Amino acid sequence: MNKKILVFVFDGKEFLILHSKPHPKHGNGGWFTITGSVEAGESSIDAVKREIKEETNLKTPEILDLKWGSRYSWGGEDNLENNFFALVKRDKIVLNEEHDDFEWIGLEEFIKKINWDSDKEELKNVLQRAIKRELFFKKEKII
Repeated sequence: MNKKILVFVFDGKEFLILHSKPHPKHGNGGWFTITGSVEAGESSIDAVKREIKEETNLKTPEILDLKWGSRYSWGGEDNLENNFFALVKRDKIVLNEEHDDFEWIGLEEFIKKINWDSDKEELKNVLQRAIKRELFFKKEKII
């Protein structure tokens, strides 16, 4: 099973949302947050830092493991993706080849705009708590 990470990037006021065009390797495109694979010998936290740097060129001083994630199949492979919240200092964004646009937006707009197959109300509740550096789930939740 492939280990993956998904990161909600927050600058203390707004969330970063990234846009990608349809791509055979990355899916249908749309508005997303940062995701990626955990490489061999790498911790999930190190993968979060690396993926944020690769996809945006931002540095990540604070990361919160949300104890929340999902199992899914993609491209014929099984994946376990853990979700994180990262506080960053807003700086110049340098997008990699995966993305063609970005926006810094408030929580309400972020929830409306993000491509999210699961419960958006739950996502909102998780992020409201994460902003306060609190966890929404008392026990780990993998869907």
